[in-house]
Amino acid sequence: MSSVINSDDSDVKMSSNVINSGDSDSCIQIGNLLSGSWELTQKIFKTLSFREVSRVRGVCRTWADVGAKILEQRRRLHYLTIHPHGVLTTHGKFAVFESSTSSLFENFFEHLLSKPQYCLAFSSTEWFTRNLLASADDNSKSNVTLVQNLKESLPATCELGVVCAVGVIGTVESSYQNHWRESGQQVNQEILSFLSGEEEREASKIVEEEKAGKRSVRTRGRMAAAGRGAAEAPPHINKNSSNTTHTSNTTAPSPHPTNNTIADKLTGQAGVGYSIEVEREEAVSLLLIPHHPGLQLKIFDLSDEKYIKNPCKRMMGPTISQEEFDQITGLSKQDSLKALLLFDARLDDCFTEAFVQAALVRQNHKLALGGGMVDTVLTGQSANSELPSFGVAVSGPNVTAASIVIPKCATNPRMLNDYMKQLKSCGLPEEQSIAFMFSCCGRGYAWYRRHGNPSTDYHNVETKAFRQAFPNTPVFGFFGDGEIGNTHLPKFTEKDKKVQEGDDGEEEEVEVPYKKRKKKAFHQFSTIVILLSFL
Repeated sequence: MSSVINSDDSDVKMSSNVINSGDSDSCIQIGNLLSGSWELTQKIFKTLSFREVSRVRGVCRTWADVGAKILEQRRRLHYLTIHPHGVLTTHGKFAVFESSTSSLFENFFEHLLSKPQYCLAFSSTEWFTRNLLASADDNSKSNVTLVQNLKESLPATCELGVVCAVGVIGTVESSYQNHWRESGQQVNQEILSFLSGEEEREASKIVEEEKAGKRSVRTRGRMAAAGRGAAEAPPHINKNSSNTTHTSNTTAPSPHPTNNTIADKLTGQAGVGYSIEVEREEAVSLLLIPHHPGLQLKIFDLSDEKYIKNPCKRMMGPTISQEEFDQITGLSKQDSLKALLLFDARLDDCFTEAFVQAALVRQNHKLALGGGMVDTVLTGQSANSELPSFGVAVSGPNVTAASIVIPKCATNPRMLNDYMKQLKSCGLPEEQSIAFMFSCCGRGYAWYRRHGNPSTDYHNVETKAFRQAFPNTPVFGFFGDGEIGNTHLPKFTEKDKKVQEGDDGEEEEVEVPYKKRKKKAFHQFSTIVILLSFL
């Protein structure tokens, strides 16, 4: 009840005074007030995290109803990327200042505001298999992997998909970015203060020695005075320099201001922090999506075992019927598929191609497609057994999607701007949006450096280009061994913002003008970008 006692609300202040007085009858009255007052309970619950609301909902019926309403109204996305220290990001270098990996995860999940409905994780091989509880001092702790930690931390109703690939692309929330920036500035200031103090002590020592020295000759005294002046000048300059550095580090405005209270974070879209491309190093990126009206994500396991064992299908050719496609994805005939993500680990090539074609035919090629070949995949349904593949079907009347293929001929960072402008021209709302980027492991830093000026910084080239065009959209993905995707650029207009009602009173989706482009869906040395916008 600490949140109640510390509140600024007048009713709560009164309750605090009564509690401190030790009056048991008044405490009972306060308990009745908190359990019966919908308005007061709602004010308090708005300052609590998802886990805190979930815990107190079991106290009484009023708290359960208020908690359910509060969580239903929260639409905020949550995401986190853990990467090596000193790796360049789109906003410079950042170090992850946390005592341990397990504490970082615990802190992240403890302060979630929205209830996660879907979770996608992109991990390097090392992160996929490492023990999150392992430490240098204690080797007796039990083994807890990334997948096990996610299953224990997420609600039982949250759908989970984990992708293990060569490299990871991710974004950090601004609150974590500012926390790590402030931690780094504090460490730097401690070092500067220590060095500045050493210089001042050394200078004072020199001055005292010169004052104590005997000056028998006037010329010698003048030389000593000159030496004293030269010795005193550096500490004076360094002192001012140190103060200037401290001021610039602590008072410079942040590009993404830190929200001071949980209530402030609920008033609008959360700030998007930096993005990063981690190639062939340890990293993990998490994306948590809450329930959103008119948005549905189907995370489905994809196996070609039935297809391969059926000799009739092998002889008839690689075809998948619409009924089979809907059965695999869990979609109904009425569901309008907007985007399809496909993560292929060990599928038969013919089956993968047939599945993609079935998706494109189902939507008359009005579909944003993205994904690629990865090392390992797991879902919540697959328990601890690895799958050959899994996919994510994005549908619903309140979601729009676009995708674009950046081909291997794009070897110059300036060329990326043209592709981002095409994606931007779709006009998708960015108030609540996310993006996925699936790039070939042959691209990245070495790709652009080989085709450009070796002296130029080519870190995070593609994420920088994307964030420049979409500064308020976080991006997630991986570096894989082959890309799946298409270019789908629908034009979003004002009339598409809402689902309209037809003559019969039923909801019908507004058609978006589309020019059919039939292109290949499998690529090499390319990058696929998918943009999703929730209306």
